[in-house]
Amino acid sequence: MNAMMHHIHYLDKKSVNYLSEHLTNHYLAHPEYNEIVVVGVGTNRYSGDALGPTVGSLLQKQFGGNRQIRIFGTLERPVHALNLNKTLTYITKKHSKSYVIAVDACLGQFYKIGTLQLVEEPLAAGISLNKELPPVGQIHLKGIVNNHGPLNHKVLEHTSLTFVNEMADVISRILAKSIREIVPNLIPAQMPGDQATNQTS
Repeated sequence: MNAMMHHIHYLDKKSVNYLSEHLTNHYLAHPEYNEIVVVGVGTNRYSGDALGPTVGSLLQKQFGGNRQIRIFGTLERPVHALNLNKTLTYITKKHSKSYVIAVDACLGQFYKIGTLQLVEEPLAAGISLNKELPPVGQIHLKGIVNNHGPLNHKVLEHTSLTFVNEMADVISRILAKSIREIVPNLIPAQMPGDQATNQTS
């Protein structure tokens, strides 16, 4: 069965409301988490692959002090192919009841460049570069930053940083809107002395 996908161009005036509403509704269908984790996947080495970390940095500025919201993958500390496994292991161990939203850049058909896609399934990172990486998140949001072709490394190197920054700004607004709507619906975190459901999965 194909996962539900919602897509809209980042310049569409309805993009923030449209995608944030679907993201919030996805959470509210299964409100069983006590914190939100955003994983911005990518690297600051290629402009085209900097979308996830740029979104991470923008959200870190807004929510850095909030204990219910954790941001992994920023321009200063990116999450990429080399440390993704380690990061996900840490999240599973330390934030086992978190609702994980992954953000990544992707390549697509020329006429779809600029499209944002919210996909209600884990992110399969690294597909454009033929890398097999572990799935990330309960849901993911990706932006099509450039044309898919035989030399995807080169395409990511030569993607406009201004374009990536503009798209990251819209994605961060989508996520910020959803986060503010989800936070009141998070289940309270257990205190260390609470013996209610200390199960190991």
